[in-house]
Amino acid sequence: MVSQLRIFILAVFTACLVSTVSLRAEEPDGRSITGSFEGIVWSSGTLWPITTVFALDDAGELTGSYIYDEMNGPFEGTLSRFRKTAERTWLLIWVEDSGSGTLEATFNEDFSSFAGLWSPLDDGDAGYPWVGERKD
Repeated sequence: MVSQLRIFILAVFTACLVSTVSLRAEEPDGRSITGSFEGIVWSSGTLWPITTVFALDDAGELTGSYIYDEMNGPFEGTLSRFRKTAERTWLLIWVEDSGSGTLEATFNEDFSSFAGLWSPLDDGDAGYPWVGERKD
């Protein structure tokens, strides 16, 4: 029952976040999403706290990392191969010791939060919540 309530709350939060997105004349570049975000991610049937960091490397390319603490200890991963698919939406690859996959993250208008869906590479049709709110 508690898991269903968490999923419902996350779904409502995601719907509200995505519905606040409005189009602007100027399209932002990758610098708009750089920073550290606190949020939650769905893994192993539960929502876990996660810290997601988006940054620019020396070549000016988007990169990132994340860490979440699940029941079997902390999981750390990297984010790479960012591809912009819409005005405030990026598709990227996540990699950690337990696997890899994609994350499609859509940011709100002022880039203070994002709502995303992640999928393992072997199941691109799956979509699990990954959200964050800027902390810096």
